[in-house]
Amino acid sequence: MQEKVTLKKVIAVVKLSVFVIWFWPLPQNSSKRKLLCMKLYQFVSMILTIAVIASMLYALVKNLKEDLNLVIKSALGLFPSSHVIWNIWCHIFIYQRLQCVTFEMESFCALIEPHEEVILQRKYINKCASFYGFCIASYYMTLFALFVGPFVLDQPLPAPADFPFDASHQPLRTITYLHQIVVGLQIAAHLSINAFMALLLWVVSARFRLLTEDIREIANTYDFVKCIEKHQHLLKYAREVAYTVRPFALGTVFFSTVSLIVFGLILITGASLPLKIQFIFLAFSALSEVFMYAWPAEHLIHISSDVAHAAFETNWYDGSNNLRKNLQMIILRSQKPIVVALPCGLPSLSLRYYASYLSTIFSYFTTMRIMFEEQSNEI
Repeated sequence: MQEKVTLKKVIAVVKLSVFVIWFWPLPQNSSKRKLLCMKLYQFVSMILTIAVIASMLYALVKNLKEDLNLVIKSALGLFPSSHVIWNIWCHIFIYQRLQCVTFEMESFCALIEPHEEVILQRKYINKCASFYGFCIASYYMTLFALFVGPFVLDQPLPAPADFPFDASHQPLRTITYLHQIVVGLQIAAHLSINAFMALLLWVVSARFRLLTEDIREIANTYDFVKCIEKHQHLLKYAREVAYTVRPFALGTVFFSTVSLIVFGLILITGASLPLKIQFIFLAFSALSEVFMYAWPAEHLIHISSDVAHAAFETNWYDGSNNLRKNLQMIILRSQKPIVVALPCGLPSLSLRYYASYLSTIFSYFTTMRIMFEEQSNEI
């Protein structure tokens, strides 16, 4: 019999996926010593990642006119490594907000009632766990494939890097190999942050769903007052989650877009067939990263507005004037849905945005292909 995946298990898996980078916030009563250790760990992680970026930049410049495949691999390795730096800075600047929203999510999970857990299981976990679990597993499986590359392929190191010194002899080769393994683990964990941010959005959506069920079952004034208080608190919490997710979503959209543009250039140029197949897989991975945000953001838009429908479906016409005024307040406040608006003037995350994002990417591909064909004909 298949074991049921509960919300506690989902949180445990996501927490484990970002364990390598010490990204999950510490408890609010943690000592300053633990907080300092976490910041020092992230600082060291940033230095290690910058060292890998420098080695790939050196390889790119050194082989710019000699080895096209190595140049392409080095250029593509820069984007996930730079994404790591972005996520670390975001974590530093919004740590307190991330700590608060994560603590409330864990508190909600600890106090959830059996009938609420059934709703979450049916409406959310059964639909989403497989997709996000597959994404997390694919990040680490891809990393494992890179690690074994030097043993089965004719390449000295997992990452396409070069150095101003001879790193082919021991112990420098082992040190460099272990260095790239550590940074590779960090990259896989930082890509798993997308699942962490999506989890925050899905839990907020689930709480709105539970609130609509409570509103439909209002039996007296006391229950109604509790629903009003819960709605006010949930609106505030949802906005905090949206503000927390925004910078990480922006980084994912930016680095995925740049990577996809480079993938398009690779597919229309003279790269080898195995390299093109590898980059097609990476392109689907980049598109899935953006979808990991767009899907829960779209659901949050609709479910936060459904509270107004649930309030209107109550027997408000049999209630007092005070009850009607409060219901009207809930309906008015639900008219403005919770959206995850990307900073820098970009549109809000949604499935419509994701569709336009795909359309724009394919337009870039088509334009680059036409330009490349025209240039080839002129030559």
